[in-house]
Amino acid sequence: MASLPRSLLTLVAAVLLLVAGCKQTVESAQQRWDANVVDIRGKIAKYPGFKPALEARLARAQAIYDGAASLGDEAKIAKLSEASSTLGSGFVSKFDQLEAKTKTLREKRVEAAAKAGDESSRLGAKVAAQDAAGTIDRVEAALTAGATDEAGADAVLDKLVADVATAQAAVDKVLGADAEKKEDAKGKADADAKAKADADAKVAPWKCEYCGAENPHDHGACGSCGAARKSK
Repeated sequence: MASLPRSLLTLVAAVLLLVAGCKQTVESAQQRWDANVVDIRGKIAKYPGFKPALEARLARAQAIYDGAASLGDEAKIAKLSEASSTLGSGFVSKFDQLEAKTKTLREKRVEAAAKAGDESSRLGAKVAAQDAAGTIDRVEAALTAGATDEAGADAVLDKLVADVATAQAAVDKVLGADAEKKEDAKGKADADAKAKADADAKVAPWKCEYCGAENPHDHGACGSCGAARKSK
């Protein structure tokens, strides 16, 4: 059997190393679990209103995690992965999603107010900014109130994420309309400038190619040397 080319052997080795590097180990599964536990404890401290729901989720995931203790490596990895997924999924992951969306909404709200051009755009930006501020206030109030169980937490966070997305869509609409107006105004200004330049060019004096004298735009021959104007 002919030996494989060196380049192919290198590629195969690289793929094998990549697969080996991506394969989960007991240690990496444990590290993921530990990180998720730290994360959920941080959320309990940050969102005390959701403490009952978060602690219930932690207890449910902990029971799965405890079941991994006596298992062999492969089964243990699977059980640890299940525990981590249980711990970080659903409403728990929506806290981070909501935080990111709320941050974006705050930034978009400021951007809309700063970029608004004409009076109607400024009015639209003001209304959208007020609505966004109201949404952010409601989000903060709901996060403070919290929820007593996992189902309640899921419902609360789903609504808050949807409310923030709606408010952001309204701000984006204002920003888009204002950008479109500015683009239209720029296009009109460019067209007007070109039209003026073309009109000015038609009445501009022309220079004789023979003697260099300037002549009125409507003269067909040079007033100085009599040479005929050359057409362009």
